Amino acid sequence: MLNAILLSTMSVVLTVIGVSTFGLSQHYLTVLAVAIPALWLLPQGGLSSVLLLCGIGAYSAALPYQPLALSVSLLVMLPVFSVSFSSKANWQVGALLFAIVIAMDAGLLALQGDGKLGGQMSFTLLQIMAVGLIWCAGHFWRPVKGNYGLPLLLAVPLWLSDLAPAALVVLCIIGLILALQTLYQRYTLDWVTRLSWVLPAVAFAAVAIDPAFDVPNPVLVSWLMVLGSAILGEYLLAEVEDA
Repeated sequence: MLNAILLSTMSVVLTVIGVSTFGLSQHYLTVLAVAIPALWLLPQGGLSSVLLLCGIGAYSAALPYQPLALSVSLLVMLPVFSVSFSSKANWQVGALLFAIVIAMDAGLLALQGDGKLGGQMSFTLLQIMAVGLIWCAGHFWRPVKGNYGLPLLLAVPLWLSDLAPAALVVLCIIGLILALQTLYQRYTLDWVTRLSWVLPAVAFAAVAIDPAFDVPNPVLVSWLMVLGSAILGEYLLAEVEDA
């Protein structure tokens, strides 16, 4: 139990550090965020690793063109996917959740189209699809064994150069994958499922409380509505299961 708590705490810390560093590394993060973890994941990770790398690559490619708060707020769709496609889910709850998500995302896209919200509609759609790929990768994940020394070694020269922020983000990504994978292997899936709620919330909170980043009101409202719908969905499923 103590190890699980430590791994969960490490996941939260890595998430906060990684998100806080996004603003310094957006313009040269994409290639590094995909290439370095790929050295570890692709030789033995299979399709789930390919999906994860594609999701990370697509998500990070859009970061320079989007408000950071908007990009991070889209991660709240992870618990929506978890609730909608859980083993105890039904189509009514899934339809309700996705109706709310589509309405909120459509509102953000409309504001971007009118020029009232920063970023571009195409990149928002790209990041939404990227979050879906990341969830699919996690849902069908097959544990990957060691052999992560080479990616860590490659991050060292980056750390000593002008690419230090990007290297830090990459290290956080690798550390987060390792922590979640270890939790999945040694403990019940409930730990990882709960972290799929906690980590997106912590990531957005890290951006919201940082004075260096601006959180537009529409983004905050959309995030709260989507998170609230996921909580409602889980409550409804629990009520049905109890009944």
